Amino acid sequence: MDIPALDSLPHGRRADVRAAVCAVETARLPVRPAHYRALAETALRVVVEQVLAASGRTLLAVAGGYLSGYDDDIRQRLAHEGIGILPRDDRAVLTLVLLHSIAIPQASGTTLPDQLWTHGTPVPVQELKGGRVPDGVVASALQRLADADLVRHTKTGYLLGYQFLRLTKSASSELFEELILLADPAGPLAESIRRRRAFRSAPQTVAPGRETQETP
Repeated sequence: MDIPALDSLPHGRRADVRAAVCAVETARLPVRPAHYRALAETALRVVVEQVLAASGRTLLAVAGGYLSGYDDDIRQRLAHEGIGILPRDDRAVLTLVLLHSIAIPQASGTTLPDQLWTHGTPVPVQELKGGRVPDGVVASALQRLADADLVRHTKTGYLLGYQFLRLTKSASSELFEELILLADPAGPLAESIRRRRAFRSAPQTVAPGRETQETP
């Protein structure tokens, strides 16, 4: 991997950067800057970001620490190509956990709107079963989701897994908007989201006299 900023560092500093990159790529919980020089020092942290960017990854500041995640452009490209997409049953069960753990508690005011995805309300397995998704499908999907760290089981129920800490701000916003559209499609927030998305996707017209001219 040819990264000039990394190659120009002394051997010890290169080792610091590589250690930090390995940590943020593999840790379940946010890595504390105090434990890694390349995360604590701004100049070295920039090099960490460059190393991650070379692989389509980005450095995320999470709860006083750092993790890595896919860059938004790379994330969208992978999804468009069908890479990393969950099977239909797993998506259905994960949506149930999202609704019962995050969306409904926030709508009722029992949890804060800006809390981490992983700090939701535990969902008893009974709340996930007995619906349109067969109980056997729920059980097998929960196991696969837990193996992927997309959900985790506690004494009182299921919460979202630590992989949700690796979402960029843009990805988190998109996911929360989808929850609003699903949970309250006729509400004012859902209508606002649809209007904003329609505006972004509409072709932008150029006012008369503002046309750009090509330079000869």
